[in-house]
Amino acid sequence: MRRFKTSAAAVAWNFLLLSMSACSDLEYLKPPPLETAINPLPPPSAPPTLPQPEGPPTPEAARAEIYRWFMTHGYKDFQAEALMQHAKAESGYRACANGGPYHYLFQWSGTRLEQLQKFAGYPGCPQIHTQLAFADKELRNDAKFSCFWGATDESSAYSALRRGFGRGSC
Repeated sequence: MRRFKTSAAAVAWNFLLLSMSACSDLEYLKPPPLETAINPLPPPSAPPTLPQPEGPPTPEAARAEIYRWFMTHGYKDFQAEALMQHAKAESGYRACANGGPYHYLFQWSGTRLEQLQKFAGYPGCPQIHTQLAFADKELRNDAKFSCFWGATDESSAYSALRRGFGRGSC
């Protein structure tokens, strides 16, 4: 019986040694190299900051940005085109358009305007990227836009947007 215990202990010990990584946790306990103790490494550089626009983009710049934003966020070409067409109809690509109770790029109003401003964390005209992100959130999370996602061309996608943003349905 004693021989069995010794063999079992040896097998367990060998298994433990073979299953350990070549990089031991003990390596992390070593002090840093002397050269870094004398001359510490420089702090990591700050991420580059992009200049903030001083005002809303021009309609031409907004049109290009709408297309670029939706294409880089997984939309199909005809869906991005339909969204551009919708922005043209709603605001003429003016990111801070204000038409009575309707505001900004996609002419939000009422509860949807309040939700946009809460989303932006700002009561004024949100930056265009914020407006596009909010539109994306609405499109992806509201069942009334299922027709938009089921569309196969720009015309049907645009019709679905007009119905959906107008509180209609498929």
